[in-house]
Amino acid sequence: MTNLNSFNDVSITVPEEDLFGIDPFAKALAKSLRGMVSPVGTTIALNGPWGSGKSSAVNLIRHHLREDIEGDKLNIIDFKCWWFRGEEALTLAFLQELDSSLQKTLGEKAKTLIPKLGKKLLQAGQVIGPAINIKTGGAWGPLASGTMDFAKKFFSDSDSIEKVFKELSDTLGNQTKRFLVIIDDIDRLTPHEALAIFRLVKTVGRLPRVMYLLVYDRELAGKAVKETYPSEGPHFLEKIVQASFDLPLPTRDDLNRAMLSRIGLLCGEPKTSDQLRRFMNIFHDAVSPYLNTPRDMTRLSNAISVTWPAVAEEVDVGDYLAIETLRLFELSLYNFVRKNKARLCGAQSDSNSRDDQQKEMGEYLSLVPQDRQEQAKLALLRLFPRLENVGYSASSVKKWEADRLVCTTPHFDTYFRMSLGDDTLSMSEINNVIEHAGDEEYVRGIFRTALGSIRKNGKSKVPLLLGELNTHSARIDEEKFQPLITALFSIADELHRKGDGDSGGFSIGNNHYRIHWLCHKLTWGRCSLDKRDAIFMAACKTAQLGWLVSFTSSQVTNYHPRDGKEPTPLEKCLIKKESLPELRTHTINRISAGAQSGELIAHAELPYILFRWREFGVGDNAQVRDWTNKQLQSDDSVSRLAEAFTGESWSHSMGMVGLGDRVAMRETRALVDGLDCIIDTREFRRRLEEIEKGNSLQDNRKQCVKIFLDAWRAREAAGE
Repeated sequence: MTNLNSFNDVSITVPEEDLFGIDPFAKALAKSLRGMVSPVGTTIALNGPWGSGKSSAVNLIRHHLREDIEGDKLNIIDFKCWWFRGEEALTLAFLQELDSSLQKTLGEKAKTLIPKLGKKLLQAGQVIGPAINIKTGGAWGPLASGTMDFAKKFFSDSDSIEKVFKELSDTLGNQTKRFLVIIDDIDRLTPHEALAIFRLVKTVGRLPRVMYLLVYDRELAGKAVKETYPSEGPHFLEKIVQASFDLPLPTRDDLNRAMLSRIGLLCGEPKTSDQLRRFMNIFHDAVSPYLNTPRDMTRLSNAISVTWPAVAEEVDVGDYLAIETLRLFELSLYNFVRKNKARLCGAQSDSNSRDDQQKEMGEYLSLVPQDRQEQAKLALLRLFPRLENVGYSASSVKKWEADRLVCTTPHFDTYFRMSLGDDTLSMSEINNVIEHAGDEEYVRGIFRTALGSIRKNGKSKVPLLLGELNTHSARIDEEKFQPLITALFSIADELHRKGDGDSGGFSIGNNHYRIHWLCHKLTWGRCSLDKRDAIFMAACKTAQLGWLVSFTSSQVTNYHPRDGKEPTPLEKCLIKKESLPELRTHTINRISAGAQSGELIAHAELPYILFRWREFGVGDNAQVRDWTNKQLQSDDSVSRLAEAFTGESWSHSMGMVGLGDRVAMRETRALVDGLDCIIDTREFRRRLEEIEKGNSLQDNRKQCVKIFLDAWRAREAAGE
């Protein structure tokens, strides 16, 4: 049975809630207490470290004593010592608690005995040290006003301490009922307060029919005694305690089983055998070593119950659990990991040798106490493969990204801020797209919405969406390929947003590339060439112009590669070779239609389309030049051609002494190489210079002409 109360660190109360084998111990100790028929201040200590379940053990002892309690053979006196602060308050509260309980049993006989005894003890200084003058506070200074008033009312003047103690002892000895005074959580007190409790038991404890159960951490209690009585050490407690028992610590297996049960309730269980295997590896190497007491488990359970709802379905359960474990038990290491995303994510370490890797690992482990470094090292290796001396492939990284592991750049931050950033999509969004991938209108709508969602890095959500579909392509059913691909082809030019490409001088991808990758990832290995041919030829019928030209070019190159390269293997081709003429003809007709409608002159990919138009015509550039000649007659069209053939390049300087620039510098370039194949460059230049001198265009269009001309002249001046 899982004890859900202990999620809130509530002690268990009945044997059925025991997960760690505490009950047999509690039952045996209760039996011993019942067997003490005539105890005289017998004091038993229950020892256990903080969080080991001592309070639960006390509750179970009480449970097994309930028959004697209900039969009026035993009265339990609970003294909540941690409710009171200060030695005087503890002393007075203890005596009052004892007085109240004894009066209920002994009646008038005990009405004045404890108050008399208390006053004598306090005035003699036998409990808290120097003698206290009840009226003035004596050497301790004035007692708090509330305590002072209570003391005056509670204690009276008469008799010696020996006489009062004997009278109380005789009264207790003449009846059969026994008393068990339980003092729990002594280790919550300050050292001086804890010593006050021990002195109280030592002084008042020699009473017939009275037993004491003191509950504390032996190590902490020993330190408290040593501070005040360095010469006595453990002998001080030995004079007070007749029997001492160590609470049995739960076995590692019991702790693991209980923790796994709670994880299942809070987070759910791994769905596949691979996920389960990885989870258990993470659990045993990165979580279990930190669970040494029931309270350790409770702390982690409580943390999960608060943080998990914010990231459920967005992170890997095993990685999440391990990161939370580091946050609770290795805070310095956790903070260092959180700040070193670039050094930990990915498959390949920056270290060039085993020595470098060991040095890097040593940097992390220096933040961990020596006795926990080995378990911290195992945790780091499980979480971040980059720290291993193993080479992992790009496909491994893709698999890690699909599983949303902490070692991947897109998902790392989610584990530390407990929320999704704008550089990743939620699993609910991804699941919705996969579920509706067969609905063309839905696909177009979701991508257009993503196109309008601009993130703080200036990119839209389209790269994220395409990337996630690529990562999770195996989850998309085959019957959804046709509508999904057709929908993407029909809006591909809209999605080809310039700001979504990789910025600077190292651009390696844009949304057109991402669509290409997705098409291949979806269909390679899952569809025959005939099936692929049918899907893509149908999708091309409604494809937007720029994308159609790009797709056709890639398929032509597969079968007719440039520069003497080998043709692409058939298993990686998307259409059949026999379909090339039909596709080429369809594309040329589509370009021609765009040329007539005005779509072509305004297209963002105008230079690319013009060169491919010539290429698809098998070297016949008549159609292209006829069209460009007509465009040269229009000032507006000339300015658009100038804008289209203005490009950018990026360069890095090595600097004066080899210390290069930290950023790439952008340069404007005139893209005129090979231009004479598609346009009359002399006429083009003449028209540009004519427009530069005239006033036929608005300033923004004329500026396009000037920028292009300046770049062209710069090339010429440089001898290019």
